[in-house]
Amino acid sequence: MLISLLFSLILFFNVNSQNVSQVFSSDTNYEKSIDNVPIDVQYDSDKYFVHGFSSTVSVKLNGANRIQLNKEVDPDTRDFTIVADLTNLGPGTHEVKLKTKNLSSSLYAQIEPKTISVTIEKKSTKEFSVSPILSSTTSNDGLKIGEMSVKPSKVKITTGEDTMKQIDRVVASVDGSKLTADQDNIEAQVQALNSSGEALAIQSNPQNVVVSFEIETPSKEVSLYPIQEGNLPSNIDSVQIDLNRTKATISGAQSVIDKIDSIGIPVDVSQIQGTVKKFIDVPVSGDFQVDPKTVSAQVAPTFKETQETESSSANHSSSTRSEVNRSAGNESSSEKSSSATVESSTTTTTSVSQERTIQSTN
Repeated sequence: MLISLLFSLILFFNVNSQNVSQVFSSDTNYEKSIDNVPIDVQYDSDKYFVHGFSSTVSVKLNGANRIQLNKEVDPDTRDFTIVADLTNLGPGTHEVKLKTKNLSSSLYAQIEPKTISVTIEKKSTKEFSVSPILSSTTSNDGLKIGEMSVKPSKVKITTGEDTMKQIDRVVASVDGSKLTADQDNIEAQVQALNSSGEALAIQSNPQNVVVSFEIETPSKEVSLYPIQEGNLPSNIDSVQIDLNRTKATISGAQSVIDKIDSIGIPVDVSQIQGTVKKFIDVPVSGDFQVDPKTVSAQVAPTFKETQETESSSANHSSSTRSEVNRSAGNESSSEKSSSATVESSTTTTTSVSQERTIQSTN
C-alpha cells in the first residue's frame, strides 16, 4: 500500500511539474527595456573606416535576479555590452549579427534590431579648407549676418577611400535662427558634402571649428523725454527741464525694438537750488542697445512768490528811507540859507541906521 502511494505521488508530480514550475517562477521573473545602448564595433581601425549603421540599439532584459537586473539597466554600473564583430570581414557592405558580451548568466537579453548593415572601406586621411555657410540667411528676429570667417581654417578629414573621392567641399554650417545680437562667434560642426550637398560619413580633426561673423542688427529712432524724480526743495515752486537732444537710436532684435517708441530720462530734482546741468545715462534693458548712451539735462528752478515779495518789500523800505533822508537834508539846507539871509538883512539895516545918525550930527 505504501509503495502504491509513493508511485501515485511520483506520477502526480511528473504530470503537473510544468504547472508547479510556473507557480514558483512567475512571481520572480523581472523584465526591463533599455534604449540607446551603444554598439561596440570591433574592427582594425588602423586599416579600415566603417560607416552606414546606427550607433545604438534597444535591449530587453529579463531574469529572476532583480538586483542584477537593476545593475545592468543603470549605464553607470552596467557590465554587459552589445558587440558587432567585423574582425574577419574585408571591404564591402555586410550584414552583421549583434551579440551581448559579459551579460550575467541569470539574465536573458533580446536585442532590437538583431543585425546591422555595415560598410567597410580602406582608410584615408586628407587635409581640407573649411568654408562657413548659413543654413538660413536671416534669423527669426531679423538679424542679418555679414562677413564670416573660420578658425582653424583647415581640418584633417578621415574616411574611406571611395567616400574621399566624393567630397566636394568641407563646411561649417551655422544656423542663423540660433544667433543673437550680442554674439560675434559660434562653434559649428565640420561636415563634408558631396556635389549634391549631401553630408558624407567622415571623422574630422578637430570635429568643431569657431565661426566668427558680423551681425547687422535692426535699428530705429525713438524719442527721449525727461521724467522729474524726487521732491522739490521747499523754496522751489517748479523746474524747467531741457534735454540736449530729444532723439536716440536703439538697436536689437526686431521683436524687441518694435515695442519701443520712446525712452524716459529720469532727472533728480530733490537737491536743486539754482540752474544746473546734469549728465544722465539713458536707461536700457539687456535686450537692446542705445546711441548715445548719455544725455545732458539743464534744470532751471522757479522760486516760490513769498520769497520774491519779501525781497521786493525790503527794497521798497530801503528806497523810502533814502527819500526821507534826502528830504531832511534839503530842509536843513533851506533853514540854513534862510537864517543866513535874515542875518545879512539885519546887518545891512544896522549899518544904514548908523550912517543916518552920523549925517544928522553933522
